[in-house]
Amino acid sequence: MSEKESLPPTDADLVLAIAKEEVELLRWQGRCYAVVTTDKGPRTLQVRGPAFQTWLRLRFLQLQDRIVPAAAVRAAITALEDIASLAPEQPVFLRSARDGERVYIDLGDETGAAIEITSGGWRIVQVPSVRFVRGNLTQPLPVPAREGGLHLLRELLNLADDGSFQLLVTWCVASLMPEGPYPLLVVTGEQGSAKTTTVKLIHDLVDPSRLPLRALPRSERDLYISTSNTHVLAFDNISSIDDWLSDTLCKLSSGGGMATRQLFTDGGEVYFEAIKPVILNGITDIVTRPDLTDRAIILNLPAIAEEERLDPVAFEARFQARRPQILGALLDLMATAVDRLPTLKTNRLPRMAGFARIGIAIEHVFGPPGCFMEAYNRNRSMSSAILAESDPIVSAITKLIHDNGPWNGTATDLARALEPRMVPPKRLDPAALAGRLRRLAPVLRSNGVGVEFERVGKDRTRTIAITKRAA
Repeated sequence: MSEKESLPPTDADLVLAIAKEEVELLRWQGRCYAVVTTDKGPRTLQVRGPAFQTWLRLRFLQLQDRIVPAAAVRAAITALEDIASLAPEQPVFLRSARDGERVYIDLGDETGAAIEITSGGWRIVQVPSVRFVRGNLTQPLPVPAREGGLHLLRELLNLADDGSFQLLVTWCVASLMPEGPYPLLVVTGEQGSAKTTTVKLIHDLVDPSRLPLRALPRSERDLYISTSNTHVLAFDNISSIDDWLSDTLCKLSSGGGMATRQLFTDGGEVYFEAIKPVILNGITDIVTRPDLTDRAIILNLPAIAEEERLDPVAFEARFQARRPQILGALLDLMATAVDRLPTLKTNRLPRMAGFARIGIAIEHVFGPPGCFMEAYNRNRSMSSAILAESDPIVSAITKLIHDNGPWNGTATDLARALEPRMVPPKRLDPAALAGRLRRLAPVLRSNGVGVEFERVGKDRTRTIAITKRAA
């Protein structure tokens, strides 16, 4: 017998042996997962997550009748990650998933059950055909009930009109779907208009979390890390949005990712990829960039008179009592969408086409054909008007057209023409102005101003043509 064979196994060896015997390893989008068996059924856990480490420690205690050292668990997990990196990629989902024509929503409770939605309706299944992973913030959904209706939700919300309610319900249905795009839901209003209450209610309705409301992240990496722990992200009490965050929210809305250096390495790289529903809440007009505005639904909540305010505890109890019925009503709409979407015919669709198709598929619940696009276009026009009022470049261009009529020239010419019309007057960089105009072109068009970029002459000089047009 060799000296190596005579050595007793270390605690790390024992932990690794337990995992090899009882755990199925897989990987998905650069992360490693372990499928373990519990007394409630199979569970999919992140190999680096605290839940899997707890499972390893408990199994070691059950089999060895002693506590495993933390260093042994860390060493075994490193080895398991190496093994999992060779395993085949298999999709792992957070809260919502699709398997063919069936959509699944993880209830998030200890039973491991899920809601299965098909074209024929919905039901509870104990063992879904997809693998769900739960973040450390995941909270359970209530078991949905079939009685009730959308009026139970409408009575709880402080919304300006029925069109806003239709857009909000459509957003909730879309956010429960596993695929995007997901329009950004922006809730604004003066102090005391129930903004925070509304956002928390929506979050609890579609993706309950231990942290339903959070502050804005400080970096793109922090934002993408948060997407691995919750399906819906809600940010509370926002005053402004930096340009880098606006760009990242655009990517989250329609799908995107980032790569960054792996910690403690020189050449290692990790990547994050996500498409998530996002809710923002603030008093002022917080979405000020055209590309993000074009991906947003903005709900401006009306003021609430003091005599109409409800006790928060009583309101919460009322909502919790209605949650199963409201969730059931949303699931009925999801089943309708799943049934109608494959054969839905549409003439023209806006930028967030997938969301618009869902809205059209379920619009009969709210009104006659065309009512969804009417409400959606009205909301987008309002958003463009708000952006036009708040953007100094749009105001200056509007003044230029009003004073001079159609205009044509280079970016330098345009900068010199707009500078005295800025409030207050300021110097403009021609290159930056040209880029800004490309972003503002949809907003300007919706406000009756056309912008075209051309190259003219033998030297192909780039010019900008600004004209009046029908809004």
